[in-house]
Amino acid sequence: MPVKTPAPGRPRPGRAETPSDASDEASLALPHERDQSVDMTDTPPDPQVQQASRDLRRGLQDTGNSVPMDKTYDRLKR
Repeated sequence: MPVKTPAPGRPRPGRAETPSDASDEASLALPHERDQSVDMTDTPPDPQVQQASRDLRRGLQDTGNSVPMDKTYDRLKR
C-alpha cells in the first residue's frame, strides 16, 4: 500500500499550525478525563429509573417486552 502524504498547503493531522491551535488542543480533555469528570453526573436521576428500582426492590416483575421481542427477532433473522 503506498504511503500517503498530505497535499501541499494542507495542515498535517495531529499538528497545531498556529499558537492558537496549540492552545485549543491543550485545553481539550482526553476521553478518560471526560469520563472521570465530576460535572458529568450533575443531572438529577430519571424518575422512571428510580420507580423501576423501587418496583424491583419490592419484588415486582419486569413487564417489559424485551425478552420476547429479542426471541422473535432472533427467529426472524434466520
